[in-house]
Amino acid sequence: MGTVLIGGFFVLLALSFPIGFALGLSTMGAIWAHGGLPMSLLAQRTLVGADSYALLAIPFFILAGNLMNGGGITDQIIKLANAMVGRFRGGLALTSVTAAMIFSGLSGSAAADASALGKVLIPAMKKQGYGGGFAAALMASACVNGPIIPPSIPLVIYGLSAAKGVSIIALFLGGIVPGVLLGLSLMIAAYIIAVKRNYPVSEAVPLREIPKLIGPAMWALMMPVIILIGVTGGVVTVTESATIAVVYAALVGFFVYRELTLKSIWPILVQTALDTALVMFIIALSSGFGWLLAVSGLPRASAAWIASVSSDPVIILMMINVFLLIIGIFMEPLPAMFILIPVLVPVVQAVGIDLVHFGLVMVFNLCLGLITPPVGILLYICANFAEVKLEEESRELGPFLAAGVVVLIIISVFPSTVLWLPRVLVGYAG
Repeated sequence: MGTVLIGGFFVLLALSFPIGFALGLSTMGAIWAHGGLPMSLLAQRTLVGADSYALLAIPFFILAGNLMNGGGITDQIIKLANAMVGRFRGGLALTSVTAAMIFSGLSGSAAADASALGKVLIPAMKKQGYGGGFAAALMASACVNGPIIPPSIPLVIYGLSAAKGVSIIALFLGGIVPGVLLGLSLMIAAYIIAVKRNYPVSEAVPLREIPKLIGPAMWALMMPVIILIGVTGGVVTVTESATIAVVYAALVGFFVYRELTLKSIWPILVQTALDTALVMFIIALSSGFGWLLAVSGLPRASAAWIASVSSDPVIILMMINVFLLIIGIFMEPLPAMFILIPVLVPVVQAVGIDLVHFGLVMVFNLCLGLITPPVGILLYICANFAEVKLEEESRELGPFLAAGVVVLIIISVFPSTVLWLPRVLVGYAG
């Protein structure tokens, strides 16, 4: 049954079936091949997969991000980021990375960040003399932080899928240090390239002017703070914090930045519905797939095989990292997570790896796939804004992808980079 399930899924992917349909049809084929299971099992598991109160956080976080994208926040963040780092060589490149780090705390989506920031910053970099491939590759790499720095839709899904007791609050807090490390690494790489190529320095904003820019941007910067304080303080659940984020984003867009209008709300709601439907369709159909995968015994067999290779947690984690990096070349993070969580979680539990630590490693690793050809969606989004071919963008990608891999190794080898904040702020015992 496991062979039919996994084999059928990858055959359907090779035939260019959408992920959701590939999950559903391969599950149906495995049920039929087994012969002893009713076909109604697919419908039952699909309903079970979607029937979770905690999943309500996903459409609300998506809506909050879309409201912030359309509510005038982008310009304020870019102005603040430019004032902070624009005075250095390659200032606009550093501004792009800084803006992406800030924006990641608002949307929770890499694609949303790339769309909102890329259409402004990539043409601006090209206008200043930056290469189109460089601008696109840098912006795509910077937007990997979207699902790392909280709030994060993949971390919510991991927390719900991995095992009972995996704290989404701890996962959110655990993403802050890796996200900052990634941003700093990308800035170092961009600065070295900027010096080598003599990219321009942006006009320095006087230090006395920076507080004036913080004021208008403060409304945007407060949203992730409100979310984190609310959930870490036990005032609200993650789902409730998502609804608060929607209300806050709407109020800021309507009454502070005044770029949201009643006319603009309808397209935002439609886009949110489409984004939510796509995610929930995959989540629902992955439930039956995951259940059959567990029943087939493949997770246990995989765990036994890896355990036979080594019992050292670091070696196990590095083996898993190599595997995930390969998977990320061909699959996007969400479907890869749904398929691999039931397989990998028993493995890491068996060798004593903390599930919050592993969750950040897994999400970070798979998100690097967003900038890995041929599937990396961020590459396509940013290449479109830069008006360059994917090949030209890919040639510039090496230093930034290497920076991401270095950070991945750091957070894999040193669990404290992930677990320090959860332990300090919420007393996480992992």
